[in-house]
Amino acid sequence: MGKDFALIYNPSSAAGKSRTSFQLALATLEKLGVSFEAKQTEYAGHAIPLARELANDGYRIIGCGGDGTCNEVFNGAISSNKKPLVGFIPMGSGNDIPGAIGVLPDIKRACEVISEGFSETCDIGLATNSTGEKRYFIGIGSQGFDAEVTRRANKGTKRFNGTWNYVVATVATATYFKNRHVKVTMDNDTFEDEAYLVAVGNGASYGGWMYMCPNACVYDGVFHVVILGKMSKFRVIFNFTKMYYKQHLSLPAIHSFESKRVKIEMAEPNDKPYLYQVDGEVLGSLPVTYEAIADGYEFIKPKKNEVLIEFNKKYEHFIKEGKTNDYLWQIDKETSRAAKPRPSN
Repeated sequence: MGKDFALIYNPSSAAGKSRTSFQLALATLEKLGVSFEAKQTEYAGHAIPLARELANDGYRIIGCGGDGTCNEVFNGAISSNKKPLVGFIPMGSGNDIPGAIGVLPDIKRACEVISEGFSETCDIGLATNSTGEKRYFIGIGSQGFDAEVTRRANKGTKRFNGTWNYVVATVATATYFKNRHVKVTMDNDTFEDEAYLVAVGNGASYGGWMYMCPNACVYDGVFHVVILGKMSKFRVIFNFTKMYYKQHLSLPAIHSFESKRVKIEMAEPNDKPYLYQVDGEVLGSLPVTYEAIADGYEFIKPKKNEVLIEFNKKYEHFIKEGKTNDYLWQIDKETSRAAKPRPSN
């Protein structure tokens, strides 16, 4: 084999704007003395079999691209015989999947994390639909409004940088989306009512740092489920930015739960089923069942959650004013398990 790592790069990441980022990653890794082979995906979904093949060849696997690429690379690795270490170099429109394990959207820093060689087991999720199709995920599985936003954002040309593609898709989707009744069955709770969306968080954010599930942590062994119930389209758009600051959980229409297993289905059999998505990939329609897998896979990551540290620096004024929390309990595996907060309904 001769090389330690296999880099899997999606040239379509960020609507084809990631080529410069990939060249920077290659140069940085070479400068750091990291031994690697670089492979490029050739079609949608190719990262899964490519990662599986390279994993079975003995490589540690690095996903280079957006959230969809990172999810595919991870699913290829976990379905291999050897299940190697997996890491990420974020270079997509949304980089929430690397962010879930604490990797900043910074090419050079992500390369340094790989060079440093620290790894740790993290929680993962597994989504299974009614036909038995399965997909592992690291971030959020969601259905309803946000899955439709994801479909629209992925279908578009992604003319804007980062999260702005999702902002534009959110506003556009709000003009036509209609709430429907869902049934959400959890370990100790059941929700059956009208809902705009249901988000099942292993990680905290999606869509380019929209913190829909801010209490979600990859070390606590459970999903954090956030349901947006009855709310007018105007209020959805008006309160939209609160997700970026982790301020939305206090809204009356928000319902929060914890559960290791979550089944979501339409409450009215004649309603058109909501779409569902995981890690930015729309996979089909409800029903779907999610299972939390504690310490499910070992990832190359920073020792501390650098995304959380950066969030606290950026929004220090909000934290001091009591408008959002510092979430320091999520900083690493030790503190998260020692200070896991109780959910508020």
